[in-house]
Amino acid sequence: MRSAVPWVLALVGLAGCKMRQPPAASHSPSAAPFRRADIPRIDVHTHIALGAGIRAARLLERYGIVHAVNLSGPPPDHGLADFVADADVAYGRLTVFTNPNWSYCNEPAYGVRMAADLVRARDLGARGLKIAKALGLSITGPDGKLLAVDDPGLDPLFQKAGELGMPVAIHTGDPKAFWEEPSEQNERFDELKAHPEWSFWEEHRKGLLPSWQELFDAFVRRVARHPRTIFIGVHFGNNPEDPRKVAELLDRFPNLYIDLAARVPAIGRRDAAHDQAAMRAFFIKYQDRILLGTDTGVGHGPHSLMFGSTGTEPPTERDADRFFESTWRYLETADRDIPSPTPIQGRWNIDGVGLPREVLEKIYYRNAQRLLGIKLPKEPLPPQHRGIP
Repeated sequence: MRSAVPWVLALVGLAGCKMRQPPAASHSPSAAPFRRADIPRIDVHTHIALGAGIRAARLLERYGIVHAVNLSGPPPDHGLADFVADADVAYGRLTVFTNPNWSYCNEPAYGVRMAADLVRARDLGARGLKIAKALGLSITGPDGKLLAVDDPGLDPLFQKAGELGMPVAIHTGDPKAFWEEPSEQNERFDELKAHPEWSFWEEHRKGLLPSWQELFDAFVRRVARHPRTIFIGVHFGNNPEDPRKVAELLDRFPNLYIDLAARVPAIGRRDAAHDQAAMRAFFIKYQDRILLGTDTGVGHGPHSLMFGSTGTEPPTERDADRFFESTWRYLETADRDIPSPTPIQGRWNIDGVGLPREVLEKIYYRNAQRLLGIKLPKEPLPPQHRGIP
């Protein structure tokens, strides 16, 4: 079994390189160049290392993202104030979420201590709480056993989040392919080949880890137990393979929102569960509950960028351009066979949903503004801080 991880959400496997300005279009020469909609974007799902705030702001503005939520903020006693200060230095373009101090789980009353930390985190400037998928997979309690996602000992933390009006971005279990045999038939084979440690297949078979379904059911129970707490089910509600189930949860729980981070390839595929018309109808129906997220990671140095996922080699500038352009094309056009934003997550192209402007505005920024109180910048970044560092 994996040992309990520390609270720190390291930017694992991030990679990158310097980039020039992207070309205006990726279509064939006979097609009209794609131009993203002139709508500001708030990205509610990024991971930005301490001190990389300005670098992240430069990168994201290049692709139309004017504000980002950094989900990698630590607990109060482990440098949260520094992350908040870095967000301010980055021209106020970042909002910080805090993470729990999981080391508290080694002793009784861990949930009470985490709740007290959350109050301090709010006072320091954190706007929300991030729960990583380590909960249910590697975090252990005082008895040394795995803590479930719906462990009652954590109730005080989630209750306090609701009292403070701090949304909880929670990642549980997904993708399902990580629980399947990592063979060439696995749709995430390329990703698992590059990162074999991401596979839970063997540990689950040995009875050391819960099943994907057990984790997801615990996530549902957690959301149900705290109706006054806003939850953001990251990565398309932690179940991009089954939009119908996500829709059922959105209908059942008015306190549940979802983000799109790193799951456009999954929801853009052409199959019975994700056909173009059905997915467009999903976005239209739940337009007030969907948030833009990309899972972009920004660190320091020449190998410190991530766009949704990583392979064994640093991404090229073409990878970055494709990642953002394909994401915008998926949402803004009804194009067929759009190159996947992250081919390592599946060997297929995607079909766009062509959303109306009023829906795009909600997903791109209005919903995030309403949940998090984020104000759009009045001016672009100063000229000396434009482009890719």
